[in-house]
Amino acid sequence: MKTLYLWIDEKGWTPFQYNELSELTKEFVSRNIKLGAGCELGAGCKLGYGCTLGAGCELGDECKLGNWCKLGYGCKLGAECKLGDECELGNWCNLGAGCELGDECKLGAGCELGDECKLGAGCKLGDECKLGAGCKLGAGCKLGYGCKLGDECKLGDECELGAGCKLGNNEIAPKALFINASRHTVSYWGDEVIQIGCKRFSISEWQQHFQKIGKAENYTSDQIEEYKGYIDLIAAMHKTWSIDKQKASKE
Repeated sequence: MKTLYLWIDEKGWTPFQYNELSELTKEFVSRNIKLGAGCELGAGCKLGYGCTLGAGCELGDECKLGNWCKLGYGCKLGAECKLGDECELGNWCNLGAGCELGDECKLGAGCELGDECKLGAGCKLGDECKLGAGCKLGAGCKLGYGCKLGDECKLGDECELGAGCKLGNNEIAPKALFINASRHTVSYWGDEVIQIGCKRFSISEWQQHFQKIGKAENYTSDQIEEYKGYIDLIAAMHKTWSIDKQKASKE
């Protein structure tokens, strides 16, 4: 006999006993909860109103899903994971034990989170992102396809990492920068590298050679000045954030 908790307005989280999930069909229908074939829920799980779990999903003991969460097929959540309202997980996502996602987080297909990862509200991860154990992402962070973060990485609010970015263990990005400029997107995510369009160079290389690169790319004089301003801004921010990172590592 297992116990599943469902929300009742007058009572709060209310336990329901069952041997097979099909025994709770009436309760699920009344709360607009949909479970695909072969789903398995650990003891003491909590499902909010309107949750949808694709076929083959597995939830460990004492997982909690807020209202209107959607899990694609084959998702696996370790024990004591907590998802806020309106979270969405693509197919085959795998969350380690104790992960916490704020409201309206969205994970693409095949994402993997190590144990005890915490994502602030509104985070969005592209397909096949991988986060090591203990990573913390501030609210509104966006990670492109295939990003990989080592253990204990920390990103501040609204950080944006482009596709394929990698951070090693214990990296700290207080505040990444992503600029939709006039010609190409400018991105910086805490290390000493700036990406403009498809080109990636160190900050010092951009400062020394951007006019030459810009002319080769047929930038106008106004665009060269525009991008030079972005490069100088990032250089100043990087200097400040490097100092903050050094202080944080000593604490």
